Amino acid sequence: MTMARSLIEREPVLAMLMGALPQGDHFGFGDDYGHAGYGFGLMSPYDAAANMGLPGYGYGDEWAYGDEWYGYGEDFFYGAVPAGPAATPRPPMAPRMVPRPPMVRRPPMNPAQAAAMARAAGPTSTMNRTMLLDPNRDSTVKVERYSFSFSPVTNLVLGTASAIAPFTQQPSTSIKGQRVIMNAPMPGFVLISTLQIANVNVLVGGVEDAFTYSAGAMGVMLDLPRLDPQNRATSAGAYTGVLPPGYTSGNAFQFIITLQGPATLAGGYGQ
Repeated sequence: MTMARSLIEREPVLAMLMGALPQGDHFGFGDDYGHAGYGFGLMSPYDAAANMGLPGYGYGDEWAYGDEWYGYGEDFFYGAVPAGPAATPRPPMAPRMVPRPPMVRRPPMNPAQAAAMARAAGPTSTMNRTMLLDPNRDSTVKVERYSFSFSPVTNLVLGTASAIAPFTQQPSTSIKGQRVIMNAPMPGFVLISTLQIANVNVLVGGVEDAFTYSAGAMGVMLDLPRLDPQNRATSAGAYTGVLPPGYTSGNAFQFIITLQGPATLAGGYGQ
C-alpha cells in the first residue's frame, strides 16, 4: 500500500474534501443503518464538515452531534451556545449615619440647693401659696378665667311667642370664650339663629336650641374667637311661647347668654 493510499484511508473525510476520494462513500456504514446522524445515503461536503465539528449547515435527515441537534436547513454552532454577559450585581447601599447629639450632664447640686428646691416644691411652700394669690407673677400678660353675659333689651313675656331682636354688648376686657351658657329652662323654649363673636358667626349650621347650652349640659365646649373691648358679641333668635312647668303665664323672663373662658385682668389683651 502506498503512502498516499495509507493517508487517504486514515483521514477519508479530509480526503473527500480535498478531492482525493469521490463523494457518496458511506465510510463503512450500510444503507440500512438507521441511527440519526450516520445513516446518510449521500453526504455532501458540508455534511462531512459538520461531522468533523466544523461550522456548516445540515442537509437531508436530522443528525446529532454531542448534545445538540438541528433540523433541515437551520444554523447551528459547534458545542453549546455561549451565554450572555452576567448581570453586574448592584452594590448594597450604605446605611445613613445620623449623628447623635452629645449628652450634656447637669452638674450635681450641693445639699443646700437640693434642700431649697425641696422646700419650694412643697404644697405649703411660700412660692406655692403665693401662686394662689398671684398666678401671673412671672407673666407680663395677666390672665384669669372670667364670665361675660349679655341679654335682650326687652324681657320675654311667658306664654306669648315673640321674635328676639338682635341684641349686643361689648366686654370691658379681652376674653376668649370656651363655654357658652343660656338660661333656657326647657327644650324648645328659645331658638337661637345667630351668635356672633367679634364679627364671626360661631353657629355655622342652622337654628340651634338654647337648651343645648343650659347650665346642666354636659361636655358642651367651644373655642370661640377672642373678644376684645373694641368688639361686640351679638345674638338673635325667637321665643316659641312654650310655658315651662312652674312658671306663670304673662310674667317677664330675662333671657341671658353667658361666655366663660380665659380673660385678661383689665385693659384688654396686650394693654
